[in-house]
Amino acid sequence: MPVIALQVWGRSLGPTDADRWVSLLQALLCGWVLYVNLGMLVEGVLTFRRTGISGDLAVATAAVLLYLYSLIAAVPGILTGRVWYRPLLFHAVVILLAAWSAHRWRRLSRNAA
Repeated sequence: MPVIALQVWGRSLGPTDADRWVSLLQALLCGWVLYVNLGMLVEGVLTFRRTGISGDLAVATAAVLLYLYSLIAAVPGILTGRVWYRPLLFHAVVILLAAWSAHRWRRLSRNAA
């Protein structure tokens, strides 16, 4: 939620340093969310030969690629205060991982019942 809140209201942090602090905080917070969900990527890579491309592997790969794009775009903003590329997609990574995790939880809870 903080990453999404920064995406929506981050510009109000200040007219001069908003890009610097919003991109830094989003990179850190989103990086933690991605780190927690890297198990999906590792499991997908380990089971790739047996099962092919799983949903977990596809979603985790998309999340890593979106994060890397946003991180590369955010580094100049962190260092100079001006983001070169727009938009930063840290919020998309969080939304993607949250939606996929909710979908998987719902499906597994139905199967358990």
